[in-house]
Amino acid sequence: MKKIILILQCLLVSAILLLLCSCANQTQSITKKQLAAPASSINHIALLLPLSGSYAPYGTAIRDGFLTAYNDQKNHGGLASAITIYDTNGKNIDAVMQTAIAQGADFIVGPLDKAAVSTLAEQRTSTVPILALNTIPNTAHVSNDALFQFGLSPDNEAQQVAQKAWQDQHHNIIILAPNNPSGQRAVNAFSTQWKAYGGNIVATQYYSNMASLSKNISGVLHINNAYQNARKLKNMFHENMRFIPERRHDFDSIFLVATPAMGRQIQPLLHFYFVGNTPVYATSLIYSGIPDAARDTDLDGIFFCDMPWIVAPTQMQPANLQYLKQMIQSQFPETATHFSKFYAMGIDAFNLVFQLRNMQSNAQYPVSAATGTLFLTPQRVIYRQLTWSQFQNGQPRLVN
Repeated sequence: MKKIILILQCLLVSAILLLLCSCANQTQSITKKQLAAPASSINHIALLLPLSGSYAPYGTAIRDGFLTAYNDQKNHGGLASAITIYDTNGKNIDAVMQTAIAQGADFIVGPLDKAAVSTLAEQRTSTVPILALNTIPNTAHVSNDALFQFGLSPDNEAQQVAQKAWQDQHHNIIILAPNNPSGQRAVNAFSTQWKAYGGNIVATQYYSNMASLSKNISGVLHINNAYQNARKLKNMFHENMRFIPERRHDFDSIFLVATPAMGRQIQPLLHFYFVGNTPVYATSLIYSGIPDAARDTDLDGIFFCDMPWIVAPTQMQPANLQYLKQMIQSQFPETATHFSKFYAMGIDAFNLVFQLRNMQSNAQYPVSAATGTLFLTPQRVIYRQLTWSQFQNGQPRLVN
């Protein structure tokens, strides 16, 4: 009798294991099938954004960019997937996700909040693809194979600055950055990439405010040492001597992390301290996105990377983006300029829903978009290749 019970117990355990494996395989096959599904099979998109609270202006701009692209495609006889929009502010992201799926969503765009993206990354593979609108630092620990990440990462920009400076044959760089978390983050991202190329960081100078800028800049350039040496010589020879301050010469480029206001103070100081011929590279933070030649002449000479939506002349952009830009400027005149990057992000997010399949099957498949030329990495992160410009006569001019 005991032998029969033991056999029955073994059979029961085997049956449970088979059932669990079957469920796991079914979930995996559903995911792979949906990820590989043609664009025409995407019938219901859920858009998860903060539409109330402090992040509402950003979420609203992304939503309106997304819907502008959607309506354009619909009006031109394209796909007509249904879209349901969910406000994520103050809500549990898992609950919002489950509601969206229960209401028929077969593709999810969002969330925007980095913490919510981290939550989704740690979960098992979801039953529908997710295009998150932010990126998390450590993509190696993403458990959710259905999660794609698309964001306007400042880290990515800092890395591209390192790439550009290195391609321009520079090897010894000085870094100037604000003494705050975002400045330190940009420095870390740049430094990691720069050192990977074999570049040398001569010095890193953090600044706090405009009042201390001159002291910070002269200090990192060793101008203060020159004045001290001059005083010593005057004391030694007891004579008035003509003195021209000399800066250090062990660097060939500068990485500048600065807002337009700070940049307009720093660049003239660099010229004053005889660094005018040294290339200065910056992220998109240096440009407000609003043409202001009168004030931005102080930024002349600075190279910076930004999305084509911001810096490329309208006539050089693809026809569909020209049209969408005109639509957004006419429909949202009060916010189109200030939140332009987020409108562009919304447009690209919509188009990526229908491009991910091609990008998955071909790692070198580029998508010319509003926020840059987009590629999909093996970690399922959308990489944005940005456009390079240089300030000339107070205006951004495209450079090769």
